[in-house]
Order: sequence, then structure tokens, then C-alpha cells
Amino acid sequence: MRKDRYGAGLSLAASLVLSVFCGFAVYAAMGFVYAIGDDVIMRDIVSGAFTGKPDGHAIFMKYALGFVLSRFYLLNNHIDWYGFFMAGTLFLALAVILYRGLSAEKSLLWKGAYAGVAVGLFTAVMVFHAAQFEWTVSAAMLGASGLYLYATGTKQGKGQYILEEILIWLLLFLTFCIRPDVFFMVMPGFGISFLWKFVKSGKERKICFQELILPAAVFLTAGVVTLIEASAYGEEGWKEFQKFQAARTQVYDYSGIPSFEANPAFFEELGLSEHEARNLRHYALYLIEGMDREMMEALSEESMRQNALETRLFGRMKEGITLAWGQFVHKEYFPASLPTLLFFIGILVLAFLYERRALVPLALFWGAEGIFWLALGFVGRLPERVAFSLHLIALLAMGAYFYRLYQKAESRIPQKGKAAAVSGILVLCLAAAVFQWKTAAASNAEKIARDGNYQLFKTACKEEPENIYFVETFMAEPVGGAAVTGRGDFRQNNCVTLGDWYSTSPLDEERFEALGIENAEETILTNPNAYLVVRDVEDTGFLGSYFAYKYPKLSLVLRDVKVIEDRYYYLYQVQR
Repeated sequence: MRKDRYGAGLSLAASLVLSVFCGFAVYAAMGFVYAIGDDVIMRDIVSGAFTGKPDGHAIFMKYALGFVLSRFYLLNNHIDWYGFFMAGTLFLALAVILYRGLSAEKSLLWKGAYAGVAVGLFTAVMVFHAAQFEWTVSAAMLGASGLYLYATGTKQGKGQYILEEILIWLLLFLTFCIRPDVFFMVMPGFGISFLWKFVKSGKERKICFQELILPAAVFLTAGVVTLIEASAYGEEGWKEFQKFQAARTQVYDYSGIPSFEANPAFFEELGLSEHEARNLRHYALYLIEGMDREMMEALSEESMRQNALETRLFGRMKEGITLAWGQFVHKEYFPASLPTLLFFIGILVLAFLYERRALVPLALFWGAEGIFWLALGFVGRLPERVAFSLHLIALLAMGAYFYRLYQKAESRIPQKGKAAAVSGILVLCLAAAVFQWKTAAASNAEKIARDGNYQLFKTACKEEPENIYFVETFMAEPVGGAAVTGRGDFRQNNCVTLGDWYSTSPLDEERFEALGIENAEETILTNPNAYLVVRDVEDTGFLGSYFAYKYPKLSLVLRDVKVIEDRYYYLYQVQR
């Protein structure tokens, strides 16, 4: 056992070293950048930039993980711990994939070829998402790599077996904490692999109960994390917000914002004008009088009613299938979908030649995946990050099935055929890796130049902490663009968006209290240090229309212009 554990430990150490080197290479060459605003907001919450002190209530992420990350900002509040963690999880997953090949009882040449293919394929598929990371993709990569390690496990010594069980548990624990939805997306693959590996064939069929320890540990841990979550969000304010959040999600993520023109009587009953309905479309929730859980639930019901009138059941089914198929075959996902297709073809070839019963788990997996694709397409929730996560899970599942079949059939494959195939795959992977590296570097530079500008504006505003800057939500949060750094400024932001998914939460109330805001609209009207911010164009747009309608005796006056690199931020105030 000691020899087995020692060898597995060395393989894991070598894998970690190689993956850390890959991570440093990406960070040094192009940096890590936040792809979307959701991660930026969660980073601001755990770092203290949101309320003024680090907090584990990241809302979308489990509190257990959010709390741990927030403690690191207490140790050093200049290092972007959240960003390094989220980007780093991708390279932890790479280490696990490398470990599988490096721990195999093979020659050094075989292990070198495996490592070359793994690193080349990882770079081709993931370098863009490592350079521009998203929490959903990080969770998917962790869960999928755990599935890969689990499905490729074969007979091994006790020490190596325990090590791999711990690794899989850790990967699934992190997946669940980062995004529970993704955790459940990878579960069918684990279930199918479990049944295929441990339901014995022969005269009697039995489950190896030793193998129940891992799933029991995983679900026990998930239960504990869920209990911690319930305790962290147990106060009445959080319960009220969660109801608000469910209704907001229905409106902004699923059925859409209800149209004023389609039912003006509904808005009149709520006491909302056409201008406030327009504010709703701009996510300016703070500029809607009386916005609370009950109003959002009413908007949610009207949204679903209008959506049902516009699209009948069969129409929605057709749209869902069209969306799912479009995301499944879209060229944007070729770096992941094409290798998946090649693995799938390889599995079919090996299965028909050597082990046809392997077609059963293959069919079960794609049946489960198909259900996910169609269900998410039906509800209209297949944005890029979710679709890519499904592609990623499929890629590593197919990679695992191919690896397992290849291990069984390797001795029967002609040596020359293996050498030619491996050489061709290596060249293809490295060529794809070089191409994707150049593409990712160019995209990252463009992302930082375009979207990172607002992050620079936020930092510049912190130099005038007495001021409060109200900005349009769609100008700020959806774009990401923040660069991960070890010299960050995580003092409290005094740039306040006019609404978002955290609106009405206890965190939001705490933030407003720290900034001296009782009511956002009243602050804009009365605080001499409050500004409305418009970017690029000297036009107040919907903000000007709203204030002109509601306060006809007042006017918005341009007070200052901040220039951040080549972009202009126009600062307006209300003049009485």
C-alpha cells in the first residue's frame, strides 16, 4: 500500500506542478479577466467592496464557500482571492486529468504522449475560458473532471483508491458550492458510470458496497452545506429577498419583462407610469416607486401571462428544440464539440470491434444529456456559459469512456496504428492549442480595453469617497472586464447601479446604510454629492425622460466629465 500511495502521490504532485505552470503561463501572457458582471458582483461582496466589509453572502454561490473566500480578504485585501480561485479551479481540473495518465502503469513515452494530448486539448478547449473565466464554467470543469477521474478508475491499490476518492469528493464539493445546478448536471454521468463499473456481470449481479462510501460522502457533504445555507439565509429579510429573487428571475431570465403597451391597465393598477415601465426595462429598480417582493411577484405573473399568449405550448416546444439544437451545433462551441465528436466516433469504433456492451452506457448518457438540452431550451435558459458547460461535461464524459475502452483494447491494436494515431492527435491538439492561444490573447486584450474601462472608472471614483455615482445597470454590471490582480483596490465602491439581482437584499440595505443612502431616488434629488453617470454620449436618455416627467420643475445639468483612457463619463446632477 505504501508503494502504491507513494507512486500515486508523486503522479499527483507532478500533475499539480505541470498544471500550475500552465496557469502561470496563461496569467503571464494574457492575464485572468472577469467575463461577466455576476462574478464581479460576487467578488465585490466577498471582498468587502460591496458593503464595506467582507461577507460570505454571495447569493448565487453557497455561503460555506463564500465565507471561506471572504476570510482571505481579511488576511490580505489587495489580492483578488475570488478571481484567482475561480480561474485556478480550471487548472486544478487539468491536474486531475493529467494525474489519470501519469499514474497509469505505462512507459514514460506513453505518459509523455498522454500529457501532451491533455495539455494541448485543454489549451484548445479552455484557454479562452481560463483567460476570461465564469463561475458556471469553473463549476462545470470541476464536476466534469471529477466524472473523468471516476469513470476511468480501474483496479488499483488501496492507497491510490483512497486518494482518488478524496479527489473526486473535493471536486464535487467545490462544484456544489460554486453552482449547485451544475452539480446536478454531472450527476447522471456519475450514476451511469457507477452502475456500469460496479454492477457485476456474470451469474450473480451485486453492488460493491465499498463503492457506496463516495456517493454517501458527497451527498452528506451537500446536505451539510445546504444546512449551513439555510442558517445563513434564515433571517426574515433574506427569506423575503429570496421570494423577490424567484420572481425577478422569472421576469428577467425566463418569461421576459411585461409590455406596458400590451396591458396598460395592469401597470396602472400597480401605480406604475409608462416611464417607470421603461425603467423596468433598463433594470432601474431603484427608480420604481414601491418596488418590493409583492410588486415583483405581480410583474412575474403578468410576464408569464403575456408570454403564454405570445407563444403557445407547441410553439415554445419548437422554439426550445431550435434553441437547443442551435447551441448544440453552433461553431462557437467547436473547440469543445469537435473533440467530443471525435471521442464519440472513437468509442463507436472500439465498442463495435472489442466491447459492444459499452454502447449501453453511451446511449444512457446521451439520453440524459439530451433531456438537459431540451429542458433548458424549452425554458429559454441556454446562454453561452450554460451551453458551454454542457459541452464540457459531454467532452470529458466521452474522453473518459474512450480512455476506458482504449485501455482494454490497447493490446489488440497494431503498434504502427497506435503510433500513427497518437502522432496525428498530438499534432492536431498542438495546432489547435496554438490557434486558440492567439485568439484568446487577442480577445482578452480587447475585453480589457473595452469592458475593463468601467472598472477603472469605479476605482477612480473611490478617490472621491464623499461622492456617490449612480450608473445605469446595463452600462456597468453585465460586462465584467475586471482584471485579476494581486494589487487590487477593494475599498467600498461608491458607484451604485440603479438596480440588479441583489436589489432589496439585506446586503443592499447594508450597502446603502454605509453610503448614507436611505432612498436612491431621494438621494439623487437632494444630495449635493450625488451624480447620475452617462457614458460615451452626452445624452441622459431614459433617465432624462423619467426625471423630466416626474419632476417637471427640475432639470438634469451636466456638472463634470471624467475621461478614463479614451472613454467619457458625463456626470449630471438635479438642479432645482
